[in-house]
Amino acid sequence: MTGAGFAHPWEIGSADLQGAPDLVEPVLGFRAWRIANGRLLSPYVPCRWAGRVLHAECHDANRSLLHGKGWLAEPHASPHPDCQCGIYAYHHPGLRTYFGEHYWCEGVITAWGRVVVHADGWRAEHARVEALTLVEPDDERLAAVVGRIAGELGVPVVDADELHDVASRVGRPIPATLLPAAG
Repeated sequence: MTGAGFAHPWEIGSADLQGAPDLVEPVLGFRAWRIANGRLLSPYVPCRWAGRVLHAECHDANRSLLHGKGWLAEPHASPHPDCQCGIYAYHHPGLRTYFGEHYWCEGVITAWGRVVVHADGWRAEHARVEALTLVEPDDERLAAVVGRIAGELGVPVVDADELHDVASRVGRPIPATLLPAAG
């Protein structure tokens, strides 16, 4: 689950950080989902987005599935800066390369609660889907599935070039002053 840009976490709202700001508005981010059986799935862990809102938990099943690499052994609140748990998003849209899946979609999410910030994105305690977009707009079958999922979630399907406009209406990006240097 770690990728380029996710090497230097900084946690917003941590009691360990003196003067850490609380963000009043939801934090916005961009992410991709695998689509299987007409549902949105996390690209890396066995997590299905059953509704519009998701609450992060670090599960023992995830740690054993991933052989413990990068996961804390003891129970903890998610996201934790020393673990890979949490709901992932990137600061900017753009589908990342994944393997072995045919159907994907991207979208805008907002987040709140604990947020661990990385150079390329963040991990959050709570997140909500705000809009979906098609990765392959000419694929009629994919368009139908994404349209049905969006209808069930009560969110729009927008063109990829509209993601920033949608995002600006639903939340605010992590302030640049809180972003760690890319490493």
